[in-house]
Amino acid sequence: MTRLLLADLRRHAGTWTWTVAVAVVTGACVSGQLMVMRGSLASARAVGDASLIEAASAVSSFIIASVVLAAAAVLSSTSALAVAERERDHGLWRALGMRPGMLRAVILGQLAAIGAIGALAGTAAGAVVARLMIPLLIRERVVLAGTAPRWVPVDLLWSALIVAGSVVIGGWGAARRAARASEVALLRGRGEEGERWGVARILGLLLRLAAAGGLGAGAVSARLTVRAAGAGSMKAIDASMLGAFSVVGLVCLLAPWLVPWVQRAVAVPPVPGTAWRVAARTAALESRRSSATVLPFLVAIGLVAVLFSARSLGFTGMKMSGFLSMFGLALVVAWSGGVAVIAMSAGRRRRDAALLRALGACEGGVTATQVLEGVLHALTAAVLGLLAFAAASSIMGGAAGLGIVETLARGPWVELGAVTGLTLVTTCLAVVASSRARGGQSVGQVLRAQD
Repeated sequence: MTRLLLADLRRHAGTWTWTVAVAVVTGACVSGQLMVMRGSLASARAVGDASLIEAASAVSSFIIASVVLAAAAVLSSTSALAVAERERDHGLWRALGMRPGMLRAVILGQLAAIGAIGALAGTAAGAVVARLMIPLLIRERVVLAGTAPRWVPVDLLWSALIVAGSVVIGGWGAARRAARASEVALLRGRGEEGERWGVARILGLLLRLAAAGGLGAGAVSARLTVRAAGAGSMKAIDASMLGAFSVVGLVCLLAPWLVPWVQRAVAVPPVPGTAWRVAARTAALESRRSSATVLPFLVAIGLVAVLFSARSLGFTGMKMSGFLSMFGLALVVAWSGGVAVIAMSAGRRRRDAALLRALGACEGGVTATQVLEGVLHALTAAVLGLLAFAAASSIMGGAAGLGIVETLARGPWVELGAVTGLTLVTTCLAVVASSRARGGQSVGQVLRAQD
């Protein structure tokens, strides 16, 4: 099995390129934060400050945990897309006698190998990440001035275990679906269509609905607590923050269902020209990939809305350095996953562009279609982020003794504009760049391509 695993991984390395890229980014973030933790603990022990030792351990654990959660979330999409590209090969293996359990083991083994490779490659960039993080943590008084990153050999093992575990967790669902699909469905490249509603799938849906119900109940409970405690009290402020995060979490959890509806609504305005109609239709047909693309940017917009609204209302003294020190690495991993999902759709996008050229579209029209697809992704993230912001403002405004209109007026619109603009630039560049990655091919070659 090991020989098959490694040989297949080498032969089809291109399929896993973007999964490896996300794993490398995750490895760099984990390795860099471990270096920061080692250096900050050494500095704190040198001065004998027990509170700094505890703070350094707690903050580093939180940052690494958030990176792992972000990595597992985005890798579930990239792994599923990579496994889907290999469905016909997996169907051939099954037809030749490979058992479903063996197929699942091979896929998970490949994911673990990719995670280990990502950790090893990311360690080289970990020092750069550490040197960027230390000044931010010094400003937040979490580490002492003069702290230098430290690396010990055992951290390489920890990085490999953490990153490989994140990749395996992210790809577990894709491996399970490939193993449960029939040989015929896999050979036809439609493994998901053959997936049955088994116990695991029903349990997953019930867990998601239960989580959504819990977050919704948390938001309602926070609203009632704010009303009972009274504006300005610490109990009301704490409850409002928890309620606001519950709202953001609820919108993110429901993103796979909300994104298709929002994209259809955004595409309703009768914008003249073929480019907009093609981009809107493409986004609608690729709604599953669209939700995976939108989610990382939605999380960033939601976090900025809640945390910087709390600052504008006087609840916290959150600064940009504090936000970046706590959530920066997780957002980098999440955004790299969003870009990876866009890039993994490049083959379909190149074929669409070739069809447009074959029908007589000019190069400017093709580029406009690709840019507008990126605009649709960014608009969807912005609309859902603003929806979460409005719902959270109704809770946070009550704790500040303000109405929702005044709370929205005081909102962090500069920060929200910055993160939304960055989202727009990222999605548009990712769509256009990935579509142009393989230049020099004729229309016929692109249309015959299988990737």
